[in-house]
Amino acid sequence: MNHSKIQVSIVTNNFSDAVKEEMWAVYRNYYHYTRDSFMARVAGNNYYSFYTLNGKIIGFTGLRISRAVIDSRKHLFIYFGQTVIDKAHRGKSLIPVTGARLYLMFWREILSSRTFFWADALTYKAYLVFAKSLEEFYPTYQQKNPEHIQKVIDYIGQEHYGKDYNFGLGTVRKDQVLVNDPCASIPLKYRKDPDIRFYVQANPGHTRGQGLITLAPLSGTNFMKLARRLMMKAVKASLPVFFRAERKGTRLAGN
Repeated sequence: MNHSKIQVSIVTNNFSDAVKEEMWAVYRNYYHYTRDSFMARVAGNNYYSFYTLNGKIIGFTGLRISRAVIDSRKHLFIYFGQTVIDKAHRGKSLIPVTGARLYLMFWREILSSRTFFWADALTYKAYLVFAKSLEEFYPTYQQKNPEHIQKVIDYIGQEHYGKDYNFGLGTVRKDQVLVNDPCASIPLKYRKDPDIRFYVQANPGHTRGQGLITLAPLSGTNFMKLARRLMMKAVKASLPVFFRAERKGTRLAGN
């Protein structure tokens, strides 16, 4: 039995060309990018979170750490982008683990700044990373964006996307559909989920590759929900196979 676990490591963007080629070998399977455009994007992120299994890269997330002063207060922004995880290794909470690791890395600055995780969600799955992992995130069907949150979203949109940012919708125009992953299409049965339904309404151009700027404050409630989720995953992974729910409708022993 193979007991190897996926390792999560966060590194600065100073890795070798060989590592970039290994990243490209994974990325090219899920996105409509040329090798040159991919390599150019790699240079735009100052950190990366690598997901490795037995020393082999099976996924990664590009991270861009930036800072700004808004309403006379310091803000720390942590961008998640260029994310890819090989289909065989999804569902392991690798993005939430990345978020927890970042908190430990930047905790001093986090204490003195308003900190936000954010992403340009090109697919409903990217949006659900926020909606299903965190207590507080924006935009959401549950409420209208507070004034300061809208100001932050507009700052991010204008700063990073310029004329391609839509102030009315909080969306980002793309020249083409960049995601080449069948899992990004939304099955009809999933559209009943309120978060997915909201994503479709808030980002009507998602079928044309448009992104929705999504963010979450690094608050105590968000951190605690993230920590609980990771603990539950760890407990479930440690249980013997006969205690796990093998298929939909199977009850856990003792319930």
